[in-house]
Amino acid sequence: MNLLILFLFLPAAAALFWLALYPILARRTSTFWIMQSLSLGLLLYFISDGCYATPGIPPELLLYARILMLGSAPCLIPIFWLYFDRLLKRRRFRSGQFIWMIAPVALLISGIVLTEICDKPVVADFLLRLYQEGVSVAAEYNGSILWHYYIWTSLFFRIVIATEFVVAAIAIVRVLIKQRFSFRNLWNYLRNGTSIKVTGLQMLNLILPMLFVFLKLIFLKSFLDTHIWFSIFLSVVVTVGYSSFMVGSLFGEKDSITRVQANHVMFFNYNKSIKGPIVEIMMEELLDEAEQDALLRLQEKIGENLNMEKAVSPREISAVKEQLFATVAGTWDDSLLAKFQNLMLNEQLFLQPSLTLGDVAERMHTNKTYVSKMVNNTYNLGFPELLNTLRVDYAEQYLLNHRGAKQEEVALACGFLSASSFNNIFKKITGVTPKVWLVNADRKVPAGYDKH
Repeated sequence: MNLLILFLFLPAAAALFWLALYPILARRTSTFWIMQSLSLGLLLYFISDGCYATPGIPPELLLYARILMLGSAPCLIPIFWLYFDRLLKRRRFRSGQFIWMIAPVALLISGIVLTEICDKPVVADFLLRLYQEGVSVAAEYNGSILWHYYIWTSLFFRIVIATEFVVAAIAIVRVLIKQRFSFRNLWNYLRNGTSIKVTGLQMLNLILPMLFVFLKLIFLKSFLDTHIWFSIFLSVVVTVGYSSFMVGSLFGEKDSITRVQANHVMFFNYNKSIKGPIVEIMMEELLDEAEQDALLRLQEKIGENLNMEKAVSPREISAVKEQLFATVAGTWDDSLLAKFQNLMLNEQLFLQPSLTLGDVAERMHTNKTYVSKMVNNTYNLGFPELLNTLRVDYAEQYLLNHRGAKQEEVALACGFLSASSFNNIFKKITGVTPKVWLVNADRKVPAGYDKH
């Protein structure tokens, strides 16, 4: 019997465990309070569910278990929805999102009020008969206050739960379709360690436990009463699914995770024998996830720390820093690089005569050091050189389309401050002056033929 009770209350123990552990692991995440509320709601629900599944439970405990279930079970789906809404849209709570809580609060208040009206011992005996003999007992109390108690706390309760589950199932399917998630993604994640979207993974973590809880709440009461082993099986499934979901919630600030990340969720919980590989994984994660300006500061910090080691030569220090930056250069944020290219090529920002590196960095909402290094490592040019190259390329097309334009006009149209600077830079890049280049272009001789 003790082993049976242990298994029946295993989900409650898991909820209590995560309720205590989560503030240590994830108190700074944007979903912290949602997950704490979820763990608390699940703890109350699992306790009440364990009481209902325990053979020979006293009527008083059955009564309190019913009140706990009325207050907790209908709240779970709305809390899950708030969690996924935060993952998908990263927005603050809005008052309209809490409309879902009206039904759970109404159920809880009605249950408490009706219990007080009917008298606790009377309700406890009624629940015990209902628990032992099934719903047919309720017909004997038709029209009485206990009948209304049954309607509100059992029938209406099941309708609310069923409605929430159906709405949640439809929402999950819609999100999975919208994100183009497939079980192949999950298979590749489990087998090959490839990345998987956190939202999709969390929804998959929910599907099986939700199915079992739904069946248990709606359809399987009589079956569970006669097959206690199935209650144990459900408890294990729900515990594993809930724990997997909580592990996934630790990555709520990421769009996707790999299996390596999931397997090393507690990076600092290692011993000396595995410190090397763990630190290596941490460095790889840092290079993938950190903002580039932070990586540049880290580069300098590593250089300072290496300078403290007298056994390391300046050349070796420089080599280490260059190697680090070479790695960092391979992790440039593609979205910011695309934004830079859009500013230069589509918006033709280079045509502004007084354009500076600071102006570009401000438009990209980043810093000058980041933009400078990104340009240098992407194009193998400094920012001024890239700017002049773009202006000269534009000037070549302008010369072909405006053959009668004066040199001063061409210079200003192409972003140069004066005709003399335009002439000098054009000759430096192409090897010839603008006039000679235009003559060569008319002759279909490659520009810059006499450069060497």
